[in-house]
Amino acid sequence: MANNETLFREVNERVDDIATDFVGGDDRSTHEYFCECANADCTFRVTLTHAQYRGIRADPRQFVVLPLHFTPEVETLVAKNEGHWLVRKTGEAGEYVEKLDPRSR
Repeated sequence: MANNETLFREVNERVDDIATDFVGGDDRSTHEYFCECANADCTFRVTLTHAQYRGIRADPRQFVVLPLHFTPEVETLVAKNEGHWLVRKTGEAGEYVEKLDPRSR
């Protein structure tokens, strides 16, 4: 499950890089990011501001998912926002995703 989430986190990092290059570092600009849930078939998108995305990425164990797309077996619900939820990986899954965090390399 964590592999899919880390894959979409990597994709979203590229989305954020391109969006930032295109519009600059405007924290209020919105962009579409992929849902980072465990479902390998999920291709839904979440609209976030650049500032919201940066806040999520501040913790390498955090992921953005659509409402009800979280997996309570390996993550906790941190916050419910309109249009997306913030989840945090726990236990071995948390350790695994932290090691794969692209911002830590």
